[in-house]
Amino acid sequence: MDIVKLKTRFRSGSGKSYTHKARMQGWIPGTYYGHNRTSKNVEVDAKDLITLVRSKKTRNLVDLGIEEEKGDCIAIVKEIQRDILDDKKFLHIDFQHVAMNEKVTVKVPVELVGIPVGVKDDGGVLGHPAKFLNVECMPVNIPEKIAVDVSKLKIGDSIHVRNITIPDAVIKDSPDEVVAVIIFASAEEEKAKTETAAEGAEGATATTEGSAVAGGAGAAAAGEAKKDAGAAKSGAKDAKGAKGAKESKDSKKG
Repeated sequence: MDIVKLKTRFRSGSGKSYTHKARMQGWIPGTYYGHNRTSKNVEVDAKDLITLVRSKKTRNLVDLGIEEEKGDCIAIVKEIQRDILDDKKFLHIDFQHVAMNEKVTVKVPVELVGIPVGVKDDGGVLGHPAKFLNVECMPVNIPEKIAVDVSKLKIGDSIHVRNITIPDAVIKDSPDEVVAVIIFASAEEEKAKTETAAEGAEGATATTEGSAVAGGAGAAAAGEAKKDAGAAKSGAKDAKGAKGAKESKDSKKG
């Protein structure tokens, strides 16, 4: 594995104001620690960090090249923090010092190679539960990736950690952890149909409830209208009776 060089220097300040200003000037704040060394605040050239990430070599050994630091500054990237709203904007980076004569444990990506027989001939679906594995080895033996051949897998077949070997390295994850598996496509489709049906049922229930409310409101409105009509009819009848009584009275006077 190649050792990537990063232009790095010790930070002369700290706090939100300082780190914000540093980012504006093209420096990403970070921390450098490990192997019996006191944790130190550093900052990395943003251009170098962007190049490192784009080249997908963040799991490589990095040479920080800090002039003020005595001895070598070989490290591995432990964590890169990004802006939650813009993952292309880096906020902070952690480096762990590596002693070249001692073993380290790092996360290595798993790459599935080939088209499984169960997918090509039987219409199965390839599952990939474990996309990274923890590997222990000497720094010079850190693999860039773990290639796993899945071309011979049939429906129901799977590959576990115990089926994988890496030269000069040991996988620290559980031997029973599933790395790749072939399942029936129909099972996936049935699951999707069930979820869709459930969502449809919820929608129907909501519509029924809405109709019931609307129906209740309509019935209530109709009742009120009928009541008002009855009152109006009664009022008209009373008014007619009063008019007739008045006319009769006037007739007697005549």
